[in-house]
Amino acid sequence: MRVLLVQDSTGHSTGYHVVARGLRDAGHEVILGGALLPREIARLAGEEGAEAIGYRIMDAAPAILVGRLVAELGRAGLADVPVIVGGIVSDEDRPRLAALGVAGVFQPGATLESIGAFFGGLAAARERRDAGSRR
Repeated sequence: MRVLLVQDSTGHSTGYHVVARGLRDAGHEVILGGALLPREIARLAGEEGAEAIGYRIMDAAPAILVGRLVAELGRAGLADVPVIVGGIVSDEDRPRLAALGVAGVFQPGATLESIGAFFGGLAAARERRDAGSRR
């Protein structure tokens, strides 16, 4: 799976790089986008043919940023690209993110194995969906 990893800021980026390495080790192709605004994330996702977006959010309100990203993805014709959020997400933000269509949320302490397996499941679901549409 082609995964675009992005973050809301350049601070606290060790986990961002560790997750990138873990996803690569799990067999995924990872594109490091760095710190981008939602409009820039949508543009880069389209240019790179991203099949999923991993969005590390540490410094801002997750529901606001993800809401903007989802809107931008819709405008770009990429509404089907799943968004996965990583970082510190409050209990009150989790239902808001789910309502926005976020495919998953990984808090600090999540294992690389669980993250890799989650993206592997997304890739398998995409393959099944694509195979069904070719019939």
